[in-house]
Amino acid sequence: MRHPRPTAATLAASAAVLAAASLATAAPSAAAPPTVIRVGNAAGAAYSGNIRMNLTTPVSVSTSLGTASCNRGRIDASVASSGANLTVSVYTFYNDPGPACTNSAGGSSSTSPVGLPWTGGDINWTGSSGTVRINNMQVTSTSSTFLGNIVCNYRGTGPGNSITMSVTNSTASTQLKATASGVSLAKVNAGSNVLCPSTATYSAGFDVFGQSAGGYDVKLFLS
Repeated sequence: MRHPRPTAATLAASAAVLAAASLATAAPSAAAPPTVIRVGNAAGAAYSGNIRMNLTTPVSVSTSLGTASCNRGRIDASVASSGANLTVSVYTFYNDPGPACTNSAGGSSSTSPVGLPWTGGDINWTGSSGTVRINNMQVTSTSSTFLGNIVCNYRGTGPGNSITMSVTNSTASTQLKATASGVSLAKVNAGSNVLCPSTATYSAGFDVFGQSAGGYDVKLFLS
């Protein structure tokens, strides 16, 4: 049985289909545009410099022994307009009334940063969601319990001992927000009491502002 010979038109059509399939396979996916921190909205000027993360949801560190929490505080940092080079210079939390923070064991707790400044972090925006990454994060927590004071040191578990918070962009009526929800921390054995659990989780919510001549009152927008 003789098979019909393909015509020139058929061969040309087949070649076109194969070429299109090859291009579709080879075409890279579109990359997210680079992050730009702006003043106010998408049309605002690029912003670089000092930022302040004001606590809006109590910060808590939870372990198998209990939870320590504070309802006031802030994180101060500097950052490039691209979101790179986030450097934390101030990390301070307390309670009002207080100033000691509370713990679920019925005592009080305090927390202090270790090794400031914390360099190498960043702010990243993909177009619909974003992150704030704080690098080299390590804190010392001192809690009063029925066993006496227990001192525990914890660090971030991400690359470079980092923690990562999710970001919600600002709107006409809301500020740029950063949220940590159950972020993992790991015990640093040096300086920690033997009773300190090996892991902890970190939660907090912040409004993020830029700095003006009058203080930290600049609305920030990520694009």
